[in-house]
Amino acid sequence: MAKAAKKKPAKKKVAAKKKVVAKKKVVAKKKVAAKKAPAKKKPAAAAKKKAAAAKKKVAAAAKKKAAAAKKKVVAAKKKDMAAKKKVAAAKAVAAKAAAKATLDGLKADVKAANDAVASMKKREAALIKMSADKDAAAAKFMEKWMTAALAKMEKSMAPKKAKKRRKAKKK
Repeated sequence: MAKAAKKKPAKKKVAAKKKVVAKKKVVAKKKVAAKKAPAKKKPAAAAKKKAAAAKKKVAAAAKKKAAAAKKKVVAAKKKDMAAKKKVAAAKAVAAKAAAKATLDGLKADVKAANDAVASMKKREAALIKMSADKDAAAAKFMEKWMTAALAKMEKSMAPKKAKKRRKAKKK
């Protein structure tokens, strides 16, 4: 019933407008035309809004796709960098091991050279001592020999005593 009550006043207003239209035809047509034009534009505006919303959705989807693609590229770059770092670390470990092996070899060579120098020093000290002992032994021998030789010479130079001859006794 409330709806029916509302319709009745609407009909009265339309009748009133018709009267105004009858009095002022030119003005009424302009007003009606002005009112209808926005009414026609409203569906177009709604379509534009829908198109704009659709464009926004497409743009948002494109942004999301671009962001996802960018994330994939960044992830791929990170993965590539991690792989490169891993390879570089492995190379560094191998280079360090090679350097350590070289250093150990050089240390062994230095130790062997030091051992050789030490044995040479010992040998040299032993030869010097042996030479000194040889000189001392030779000097001692020469002194003893000279004393014996001089004694022999003195004895040979001394006047010889006559030897007594014994006659054998017969029994």
